[in-house]
Order: sequence, then C-alpha cells, then structure tokens
Amino acid sequence: MTKSCVMRFPLFRFPFVRYGAVAILAFISVGCAKKKEAALVIETAPVERRSIVLSAQANGVVEPVTVIEVKSRASGQITNMPVDVGSVVRRGDLLVQIDARDVQSRYNQAAAELNSSTVARTVAASQRARSQDLFRQRIITAVEMEAATLQFANADAAVVRARAALDIARQQLQDATITAPTAGTVIERPVSEGTVITSATSSASGGTTILKMADLSKVRLRAMVNETDIGNVLPGQLATVTVDAFPNRRFQGVVEKVEPQAVVQQSVTMFPVLVSLSNLDGALKPGMNGEVVMEVLRKDNVLAIPSEAVRSTREATTVAPVLGLEADAIRTATQAAFASRGGGQARGGAGAGDTAGRARRRRAGGADSAGSASSTRARFAGRTAQAGGSTPGAQGSGAGGGAAGAPGGGVGRGGPGGRGAMQIAFVKKNDEYAPRPIRTGISDFEFTEVVSGLELGEQVALVGVAVLQAQRDAAQARIRAGQGGGLQQTSPPAGGAAAGGGGGGGGGRR
Repeated sequence: MTKSCVMRFPLFRFPFVRYGAVAILAFISVGCAKKKEAALVIETAPVERRSIVLSAQANGVVEPVTVIEVKSRASGQITNMPVDVGSVVRRGDLLVQIDARDVQSRYNQAAAELNSSTVARTVAASQRARSQDLFRQRIITAVEMEAATLQFANADAAVVRARAALDIARQQLQDATITAPTAGTVIERPVSEGTVITSATSSASGGTTILKMADLSKVRLRAMVNETDIGNVLPGQLATVTVDAFPNRRFQGVVEKVEPQAVVQQSVTMFPVLVSLSNLDGALKPGMNGEVVMEVLRKDNVLAIPSEAVRSTREATTVAPVLGLEADAIRTATQAAFASRGGGQARGGAGAGDTAGRARRRRAGGADSAGSASSTRARFAGRTAQAGGSTPGAQGSGAGGGAAGAPGGGVGRGGPGGRGAMQIAFVKKNDEYAPRPIRTGISDFEFTEVVSGLELGEQVALVGVAVLQAQRDAAQARIRAGQGGGLQQTSPPAGGAAAGGGGGGGGGRR
C-alpha cells in the first residue's frame, strides 16, 4: 500500500487490518487460478477393423543347425593347412595335409609285396599244372601232387593278403589328405600348421579336433521361453527375429522344434525353442544375441478399439465422475446388459438381484461380509472368463459382485486381454459419454478385439488420463480426510486438547 492509499483508507493504518486484506486477496487469487486451469481433455478413437496378433517373446542365441567336427584318421604332423576361421569351402576342398612319408613308404612296401606274391602265384600255378601231367603219367606220386597243390593255394592266399595290405596302405595315404566333407564355413580352428595330431580311430581320447565347420546358409535361434507361454508355442508357427547387430532388420523364421526338457535359470523354468532362419547373405553369425517374437494367434479384419478405452466395472465406476457420470450409471448399464441376455441365464439373473440386495444392505451399514463374498465370486468369475470357459451364468454372478462395489471388480478381472470378458467402454455421442458394456476377445496390449457391444465407426473415450486423474483426486481426498481431524476424539480428557495443541487429537491420548 502506498502512503496515499493509507491516507484514503484510515483502517489500513492498523496492522491486523492490512494483514487480513492481504490474506483475502491471496485466497481470491488462488481461486481464480484454479478456475483458469485447463479442463481435462479426453481423447477419443473410432471403432475400426484391424488385425490383432498375439505373440510370445523370448531371448536367444543364434547357432548353426549342424556343426561338423573334422578329425583325422591318420596321425602325424600337419604340413599344410590352407584354410582359416571364416573360410568358405566347397565339398572336396583341401583342409589339412598331414606328413605322409610314413604311410607312403608302407604303401610302396605293400605294392611290392603284391607284385611279388602275384609272381609267386603264377609260378605255383605252373608247377601244379606240370605235376598234374606227371601224376597222370604215373611219374610222380600222389604225395608230390598234393604238395604242388598246397604250394599253389599258399601262393594264391599270399596274393589276397598283399592286395588287402595294399588297400589299407592306400586308405592310410588318402587319410593323410583331409578334404571338406560338405560345403560350409570354418567356424573354429584349434590347431595350426606344424601341430602333431593323433588319430581319431586309434586314440583312446577320440583324436585331435582339427577344425569345426558348419553350413551358415541356414541357422537357427535357440530361445528360452517361459513355461507360462510354452503351451501356446507350436512347431510351424511364424516367428520374427531381431538381433542386436541389425536392430532395424527383421528376420523371418519358423518354429522348428520345442524341446521337451526344461531348463531352470535363476529359479525360473524355461523351455528351449528352436527357430529356423534363412541366412543366404550370411548376416547372422553364430553366437549373436537376438529376440524372437512368435505369432501365437492372429485374427484379421475384426472390430477393435485401443486397449486404453477398455476398463473393468470397478475401474469404470472410479473414472465415471471424471467423465461427468455417476457411478450408479455404470451399475445400471451393467445390470441392463445382463438382463437383456434372456431368461435362460438363471445364475446371471440371480447375480443381478443379489447385487441389488447387497447394495441395500451396504447402505444400511452391514455390507462387510456380503462384500467379501461378492468379491470372492467376482474374482472366481473373472478368472473363469479369462480362461475362456465361463458360462453366461457365471459371468452374471461376477458382474453382480462387481456392481455391488466389491473389491474384486466384475468379470474379466485380468483386464482387456481376458477372452470373452465383460468390460466397459465409454461411447461419446453429442459431446456426452455413455457407459457401454462390451464383450472383448484377444488383445495385443495396444488394441483389443470387440466381440459385441460396439458398432463400426463409434467413438470411444481413451480413459487412461481420466483414470490417473481419478486416482489423483481419490488420493487427495484421502489426504484431506486424514488432515481433517479423523483421529480426533469426541470428548478428550481435561487438558488434553490444550496439551495436544495442533496435533489433531493426538495430545488428547497422552
């Protein structure tokens, strides 16, 4: 206040008058500021047709379909190894050459023995022929004839043994040269040129692994799927794989196999799932980490709305005041929806009547036990609806419990994803919102299928922001209720109020 104002209004000369005026002006300014706050904007979205896909996600590692360990049947020192890790080879290409001097010598020796035994057999055959002529002429005895025959048989057996020894020596000589058994890529080479290796056939340890190779034109992702999702994963389902090396690229694959043996990781039971992937360009490397999304269920051209527009009965009752509606309107719409389903649902009708009775008892002050029983039935009906096997009567009972304000909320307690669950959507028409009970199908957490209750083109409210607003208002109301003397005693002891001061009755208990 300026001096002129104080002179014009003499009352302002007194301090308590000036402080009171300032307080009044502050209160008025706060009230004006609240009026200037922007009203809560509720967005809407149309009911439209779209495709909804349910999927299961898991992490995994890329691995080759088949890994071949190349070993040698010959022992010796590696003299030539023209391939390295990453080399792409074709069938029959040279991989490793082992020192073949020993096997070459054995081969030459076996060849010489075969030549010698062949000549010996020829000589033995000539001698047997002459002995036969002499025996017919009675010039030699039978014993001499038998000796000639035995000599030929021994020479013939020597030829067979020499041929077998030569064949073995030839195989050993060929084993010293190791070629690619199939086309592929060398992925591991634990040895190098100059290493002395042992035979895989004669060594007790199984021989030395020379290298590992695999055909990387087709790989697979070994993903670990949680046991809660493994029941929906089947061979032949389509899958999309994303790896960290190519975050903007999607690799298409097919579920090849679900392994039956579970793997426990950090107290979580998981099952390995193999997803086959085409890798003609070689972009996927063994050991890459990736994420796979397996298509479990797909529905095309179905009515759908954003999942943000779908709420359970309890949530709808909470958010109704934000949309300018009363909670009773939600209950009325829910009961009307069940009543319109016909008289064949006796349990549903009984649920609605029981709802009204419990509501009257609640208003009379004795609803604790009834609310608890209603909550139990509502939760049971919600779980049954989620499982997809609920009967109409069970759904009616669940809706009754939810309408009575039970803590479980109505059918489909699991949220928009529950199949066949009864939910609430707010339809906007002529700038007003009306609750509409709907039956939902599958949901991909972004959009939810609408089985019944809505028509194509209708506008529904996206009540996510409204739910937050309602929760904030409820929290503020609880805070105000706690600060408003909820702990004060009706008749505090003498001196208690003074001792407690501003403690809201706390001093009265001392």
